[in-house]
Amino acid sequence: MKFTKKPSSIEQQLQLLIQRGMDVGDHATAMKWLETVGYYRLSAYWLPFERPPENGNARSKIFESDATLSAVTDLYVFDRRLRVLVLEAIERVEVHVRSRWTYHMAHAHGAHAHLDHRLFSGFLNHAEQLVRLARAVDKSEETFILYHKGKYTDPYSPPLWSATELMTLGELSKWFQATKDNKIKSQVGRDLGLPTKEIVEGTLQVLALTRNICAHHGRLWNRRTVKRLPKIKRFKKDLVLVTEGQQEENDNRLYNILVVLLHMMDKQATDSTWRDRLRNLIEAQSDSDRSKMGFPTDWRTRPVWNP
Repeated sequence: MKFTKKPSSIEQQLQLLIQRGMDVGDHATAMKWLETVGYYRLSAYWLPFERPPENGNARSKIFESDATLSAVTDLYVFDRRLRVLVLEAIERVEVHVRSRWTYHMAHAHGAHAHLDHRLFSGFLNHAEQLVRLARAVDKSEETFILYHKGKYTDPYSPPLWSATELMTLGELSKWFQATKDNKIKSQVGRDLGLPTKEIVEGTLQVLALTRNICAHHGRLWNRRTVKRLPKIKRFKKDLVLVTEGQQEENDNRLYNILVVLLHMMDKQATDSTWRDRLRNLIEAQSDSDRSKMGFPTDWRTRPVWNP
């Protein structure tokens, strides 16, 4: 099928919402939202307000009788605030992993441990990652990188504690997963409050995906992650499990990610107000919204929310 849609004006977009049954409220305010956020971006937040589709269609594109643009924008603002909080916690985790992995690797294997392919499994395309790192070094305007390039020529790569500062969380998780020294991986896991290296690896992968959603301002609140968190027995009373085939797996909605972040924040930042700020934000939402995020009805009584 050939794409034939033409761009529509703000006024046309507003009229389309009205025709589909949405109460848009004050027209000037509604048009301001469409101008500053955009019809397409907001459409992800009014999907829950549409009537269920009929005859196997993907969407009805007709709104429920009580759908309002105000409710849609409230949900949008909630998601924005939620992303800020989640990104704050992931930043803490990312910096902590970066610091501890770098520290243990450098002390065990030297300042340029990342250059030694023998320290990493085949999971990591070591040569490719070094090329990526070299490109990052070339492009970097960071003071510590410029200092290294201005003073040292052998090796070209800066030491591990500088090099890791140029890695994304996704890249760092790959380096961590490929590390052959299981003693180091276990130590980092203990620092994070995670019991095994496999759990650390799986958790970092999920957090890297979540971080990318937050960093690119994507919809977070009711999203299902492509990859599930690993099962963590010590968090069993807090996590929500679902049956997939013949096995129980962690639910892949946001609630479980928040639970793991809460536990990790408790381990790293005992004086943080993050739990209170998160809980206040979640409490302000409806039961229906919390359910779509994977929250169980008894979430308030679970241990992680009541330290």
